[in-house]
Amino acid sequence: MKEKRIKGTSKIRRENLKTLLLVDDNDFFRRSLSIGLEDEGYTVYEAGSGMEALEFLQSKHKKKLIVDTVIVDARMPGLDGFLLYDQIHSMDPSVKVIILSAHSYPEQTDKYTMLTKPVSIPELVDSIENYLFLQQG
Repeated sequence: MKEKRIKGTSKIRRENLKTLLLVDDNDFFRRSLSIGLEDEGYTVYEAGSGMEALEFLQSKHKKKLIVDTVIVDARMPGLDGFLLYDQIHSMDPSVKVIILSAHSYPEQTDKYTMLTKPVSIPELVDSIENYLFLQQG
């Protein structure tokens, strides 16, 4: 598991920086999103599979550390984004899950948010921030 910490940047515009877990089996795609989100001021952790993400979340949960949002690819070998959502929700229903897919699905359900790949950093940030704003309200 690669831990990515926030770099000092003038682009940070949030009062309370949020912690994300980015899960995708495509290293290049995952890394490029991670860099973009770090530049926006987020703390980003990365996982290359659903199982790696689940293990990471379980270890964070035991240590009482918070991951606010999980961004996950819909289709991955083994534990895909939909099955991972079920596991996350049973562990901590307050964690926001955004599922990314190259295939078209409804954009939002009662359970999670769907975004279609390729996704831009501003679109992803809007989705994260809209959910976190609703949580505070």
